[in-house]
Amino acid sequence: MPTSGGFVAAHSAMPSTQVKDEGTSLNDHSLTEFEMPVHQTTDPVTLQAYPARYLAAWSQRDVDTALDVVATELHWADPSLPAPMTTRAEARGFFTATWQGFPDLTMQPVGSPLVDAARRRVAQEWRMTGTHTGEGFPPGVLPTGKAFDVSGTDVWEVDQDGRAVSIHAYWDVATLMNQLGLV
Repeated sequence: MPTSGGFVAAHSAMPSTQVKDEGTSLNDHSLTEFEMPVHQTTDPVTLQAYPARYLAAWSQRDVDTALDVVATELHWADPSLPAPMTTRAEARGFFTATWQGFPDLTMQPVGSPLVDAARRRVAQEWRMTGTHTGEGFPPGVLPTGKAFDVSGTDVWEVDQDGRAVSIHAYWDVATLMNQLGLV
């Protein structure tokens, strides 16, 4: 499979003409004949587009639209949570509580996503901003009225339907708490 800068590039079938590369001949073969079998794959284009869909889901306020980016069963680890979420019901609660606590929350991508097509994974750095004007998140904390600006990175494993089956969020909760005046 062709690579560029260490990352898997989107592939298309090789033409059925003879190709020579450093003395190796390939006759009448498509690229897929030379790929190692891996669990069901996700199209690299879908992987490349996933972070934008996920970040947009957070920036809008419709829970059903947000839930469309996650699989029915998932493993979602976020440092702001006491334990990983594994169901859409838990994800629904997380989206809803976060939007209640931070009604103006937005998430923007930083740079371009990094795609590992062989493992159906994609990573994206992001910037999250908002103001703590509502109750709901953090649980039991009254609104501080303070704005925040936090950076982080998420790593997703995406299924063939374009939904995350695994989300690992990496960001510093202490930075958020400090900006909100809670520590």
